[in-house]
Amino acid sequence: MLTDNEILQAISSKNQAAFDKLYINYYKKLYIISFKYTRNQELAEEVVHDVFIKIWNHSGNLNITQSLSSYLSKAVINTSLNVLKSQKGLFENQGRYEREMINEIEEEAETLEERLINIERAIQLLPPQCQKVLLMSKYEKRKQQEIADQLNISIKTVKNHLTYAYKKIKEIVGNGGILILILIFIQFLNRTF
Repeated sequence: MLTDNEILQAISSKNQAAFDKLYINYYKKLYIISFKYTRNQELAEEVVHDVFIKIWNHSGNLNITQSLSSYLSKAVINTSLNVLKSQKGLFENQGRYEREMINEIEEEAETLEERLINIERAIQLLPPQCQKVLLMSKYEKRKQQEIADQLNISIKTVKNHLTYAYKKIKEIVGNGGILILILIFIQFLNRTF
């Protein structure tokens, strides 16, 4: 049976058989140690594999002053803790990002709600006939000729009502108000009818 120093010397010479023996002898113990810290099977496996890869890659530079078993155990513990710290930082960053996104969404929702309220007020300030024409045009998707026929008015009057409605809404809400005008119709109809 090889001693720890003999195993490390063989590995530093890139002796695959010695490395395989080290892996077989210590993998299960190191996995259990890592799992106690990480509480995650895949993460524990990854930690142990990382430690073995470091042993293989840096075996010529290792300065082990304790038993190989103790050294490997400490390496797995330290690597597990480092992984947990980096994940904690990742989760904190993700949480901060999510909080910022929620704040932005809430601000956008408040702005949209404010604009919708302004659009609703603007519509309510329109004369009744103008409101009807606007609702029939945008909510019911009727053509101007259909609106004129149904309300017994000329197509020119329909156009005048729409132009007036858009102008008033734009004055109250601004250019963006026309774009979200359709969203308010459902809410407006529910309150009116």
